[in-house]
Amino acid sequence: MIDERQAKRLLKRYSSSKNDFDAVLRHSLAVRRLALSLARKINHNPKNPRKLDEHFISVASILHDIGRFKVPPGKNSIMHGFVGADILRKEGLDTRYVRVCQTHMGAGILASDVRRLKLPVPVKDYLPRTMEEKVISYADSLIYHDKEVSFASVCHRWREELGPRYERMFIGLHDSIQRWLGSAPQRS
Repeated sequence: MIDERQAKRLLKRYSSSKNDFDAVLRHSLAVRRLALSLARKINHNPKNPRKLDEHFISVASILHDIGRFKVPPGKNSIMHGFVGADILRKEGLDTRYVRVCQTHMGAGILASDVRRLKLPVPVKDYLPRTMEEKVISYADSLIYHDKEVSFASVCHRWREELGPRYERMFIGLHDSIQRWLGSAPQRS
């Protein structure tokens, strides 16, 4: 089993420069903080039938953007998750970590868009399924660089970048997280 220190070393090994490593690590640690905060609150909600794996969330949050070193933000940015999945697969990490890389972009990617965008990956849905995958995806969407942004700004971003369907998918993810936290969906 990999721990946080080993995850940071792995991230560093694949980094393209000190500046890139620092930027990805700052972002990943901010995602980790938010994801763990959410997981702890969810785990304290007695109505949840299942507890989230906080160790997994911590490590997976650190590794979720390992593909950024080969695919920086830009035109083909969506591919960083698939490149990261390949890296983690090559490193022999559990498939749970691989799936976080593949599914952490927004609320996931639909097979129809894999086809439409001609992404060089198998045509299928890449949607977060487990509670842990969903919490990491949600936290990642709310962290811009290393700062938390508003729910409204994230909705606007997904609507502008990918269209109303992806905004609705993110709202659905948000509503699930709110239910797990034990509160009615809030949209602020």
